[in-house]
Amino acid sequence: MQRIRMGILLTVAAASLAGACGGGDETGALDGVDAIVFLQRPKRNETGDIFQYASYKPTARIVKLSPPTADGQLTTLCCDQAGAELANIDISSYDLSFDAREIVFSGKLADNQSYGLFVLHLDDGSVQQLATNMNRDYTYPVFLPGGKILFMSNAVVEEGAPQHRDEYERGVTLQLGVINKDGTNEVLGPRNLSHRVFPTVMSSGQVLATQWDHLGDMNEGHLMLFNPDLTRAREAYGKEGTGVANSYLKAREISPGRVIAIATARDRTVQSGALVDIRLGEAYQDGDAVKADRNMSEATASYRLLTPDVPLGREPSFQGVGRYYDAFPLNAKEKPDLLVSWADGPVESSVLAAAGLDADFGIYLFDSARRGRRPIFNDPEMWDVMPRPLQTRQEVPNLPPIGQDEQIPAGATLIGSMDVYKSSLLTFEPRSIFGVRVIEGFSGEEGIGEDFGLTEHEGAAVLGVAPVKEDGSWAALVPANIPIHLQAIDKFGMSLKNEPVWFSGARGESRFCGGCHEKRTAPVTIQPGLTQAMTEGPSILRAADTRAQRRSNNYTRDGAIGIPWDQALQPIFNNFCVSCHNGTPGAANPTWTVSDPDTGLSVSWTFDLRAGDVDLTIGNEVLSGYSRSHLSLMGPSMVDLEEAGLVISGNFPEGGYVRPGDARGSLLLQKLNPIQQYPTPDPAVRAFATPPHVAGLQPNDYYLLTVMADAGGQFYSRENAPGAVAQQ
Repeated sequence: MQRIRMGILLTVAAASLAGACGGGDETGALDGVDAIVFLQRPKRNETGDIFQYASYKPTARIVKLSPPTADGQLTTLCCDQAGAELANIDISSYDLSFDAREIVFSGKLADNQSYGLFVLHLDDGSVQQLATNMNRDYTYPVFLPGGKILFMSNAVVEEGAPQHRDEYERGVTLQLGVINKDGTNEVLGPRNLSHRVFPTVMSSGQVLATQWDHLGDMNEGHLMLFNPDLTRAREAYGKEGTGVANSYLKAREISPGRVIAIATARDRTVQSGALVDIRLGEAYQDGDAVKADRNMSEATASYRLLTPDVPLGREPSFQGVGRYYDAFPLNAKEKPDLLVSWADGPVESSVLAAAGLDADFGIYLFDSARRGRRPIFNDPEMWDVMPRPLQTRQEVPNLPPIGQDEQIPAGATLIGSMDVYKSSLLTFEPRSIFGVRVIEGFSGEEGIGEDFGLTEHEGAAVLGVAPVKEDGSWAALVPANIPIHLQAIDKFGMSLKNEPVWFSGARGESRFCGGCHEKRTAPVTIQPGLTQAMTEGPSILRAADTRAQRRSNNYTRDGAIGIPWDQALQPIFNNFCVSCHNGTPGAANPTWTVSDPDTGLSVSWTFDLRAGDVDLTIGNEVLSGYSRSHLSLMGPSMVDLEEAGLVISGNFPEGGYVRPGDARGSLLLQKLNPIQQYPTPDPAVRAFATPPHVAGLQPNDYYLLTVMADAGGQFYSRENAPGAVAQQ
């Protein structure tokens, strides 16, 4: 039955191709390819989130099709021959060695186990399991030169810390690691706040992977480049308005500086989407070829959609359009030929669930010049994914490790800029920047629930402020292996620009850039004496503190790390605000209403800066769990209201009284009019021309309210986390 089905598909597709190009049946893209290898997984529908990695269904297998045609011979390579222990294995991903003699894959032997790393030796069919932490998952392995394997894992590099949990499903996040091919010398890389997935090795020797960037309103999957020793992470594509979709995954190199990737939404798309041809650098003509392997930076990147009919978001795809799970380039033509995995019809988890269906991915040859698919293989009971030729390939350069800078203290990372005024984000007024605030990010592993408050921001701990020197330079030592982001601040302690990316550094790594998120094409190596900041020595921003020590002992300008709403801010409201702003309707306490147009239900709230829990629900939308003052200043999440189909009316200012990540633009701070904080507090110098709304606030009060807004307006921090989250 299966062969008959493929024969019918082949006839239809051939007719489609002939109609598109005026006849002909060219098959040259697979000339010289004796066999392809691909992965078969039992069909499923719980992988709507593109960062989901723990979906287990038994009896997956790696297979070979020879020749790679609809009537080729299918042979199981793994793991039928490997014994009863591997009989119920699920395989999530794999990679083929440079000499095509080995396959490394991520496998899970039973539902109550974790994903581990296995090496299949094609010469004799033997399978070797590498010795990894059995309590942690190891996924997405790829071969590196020099007998190493790169992987993603939820194992934890930071001593004594639980792994981060993502913003929504609270899955334990995946990070980079490297291990020897024989299972020795495992090394874990510095952490991003959210997942890193789908790595691939480039011809330069670097690794390209998808990084989930969640910081306030940003919630996207971008492409990042890493050195194989897990250092020098830098943006490759998607972060500076160069992209066309929310997320990019499963990138594979077509030629130096050029990749094919899947463009899609972050969730509900079963990890599939449109095919996009991305040039990571400046495109230029070299003979008949267009190359993109120079001046490589996100600012010079570009793209071309190869499948313009395929949705880039969550909307359902149509019959005959479908979505692509992955693609492997067979050549580097301007419009390349690709081995793809494709499923027809609506390939979105919610639509499939409503119909009681699963996506049916099969293997196809895709001609991007004609936008035609030629079917190769499809088992209707399995996902047939990740096809690639079973061929040798040139081994990439073995990039030497950066090594630890002996001048950097153990356990620390050196960060800084040569000139903070050089920026692609904003034109700063001369001498307007006092310093750079460094903020550590954390997530649900700290004992917080699903959200940190009525805001999209994750947890924040202020490590400190590094002053900017006369030459525009700054430098700081911070704890290694933690996610941080930066804010250039003025003398009032207000952010002039919130850098919208997380980054991290390994122990002894130097993470210097030319400016404040300037248009960079390469890392900057900093030498002592090159800048004033390095001549005077870097600021020490809790570089030696453990995670347990990175908590506030007092809520002052120099002592506050976290800003717990009930402990640090509510006393300010109690002392200066609640006598007027007490929930009594009137000019001082406006009222707003949230309504459901479909049901006619509504709830109202009156401005109230007192403490006390809120109990407010409309339909499935719950505004409870926080204090009266937090709801009054932050307001309900507009994103959540929009997704729930609810509308807000009444006297609620657009953007709320606090704009997360933007103290200067927040109505609360504009009314209070903060005083100068740096280099010393000066009540005579104010941020705005208008008189302050209330008198008597102290310098520390202004500072706490300012940093609360700039850091994201969270209710919870480490200091008031309600409970511990169980770890995997």
